[in-house]
Amino acid sequence: MAKPKVAKKEWYPIIAPKIFRGAVIGETIVYDPNKMIGKSMSENLMNLTNDVKKQNIKVVFEVVNVENNRALTEITGYKMVPSSVKRLVRRNIEKIDMSFSCSTSDNKNLRIKPLIITRSAVSSSVGAKIRRNAEDFIIKYVQGISYDNLANDLITHKLQDLLRASLNKIYPLRICEIRSMQISKAIKEESAPKQEAAAKKKAKHEKTKDEKNLEDAKPEPAKKAQEEPLTAA
Repeated sequence: MAKPKVAKKEWYPIIAPKIFRGAVIGETIVYDPNKMIGKSMSENLMNLTNDVKKQNIKVVFEVVNVENNRALTEITGYKMVPSSVKRLVRRNIEKIDMSFSCSTSDNKNLRIKPLIITRSAVSSSVGAKIRRNAEDFIIKYVQGISYDNLANDLITHKLQDLLRASLNKIYPLRICEIRSMQISKAIKEESAPKQEAAAKKKAKHEKTKDEKNLEDAKPEPAKKAQEEPLTAA
């Protein structure tokens, strides 16, 4: 009688998109290669471009297909390392953080968070104008190109340079970066476990509160009447 075939785990390389010339960004060992689809990983941009100036950027990838025993990916996020953001902040300057949604020409819904730092402190009216113009510029720019082209412009710093040139007409900038760019789908999937944990915590709290209310609502047990000793007539 033939012995049943035993499944074995095998190593599969994870391949970056065309913008990085199909570089291998990692490998994983699995029984079924199709199980890799949907898995995500991040890589430092310096390692992908051999440019030490980009060591403060991480690119997030997601496996979207498996071909010829290779896991193919697409870019789902672009973000600055938090420690590098802290190093950019100085005294007597204006740090403008923003966050808004927009869509590309091929209907990719994104959440973009620019980071703008001026050369010195500015008035509230100037800060508001910088914020408004930056949001209008980015939304219009993103709507006019595909997602792949947007990812390319972020990595090559084209979008950041164009945004800086536009905002410098309002006030000289020290820093003009995109702190984070992420596909909305990835944001929802990432926040789902946190929302589930919060819901469980809330339900537990409400249950404890209800139990306490029931306990308080219980009638106090009647006190036993003290038996008085009988006295002789």
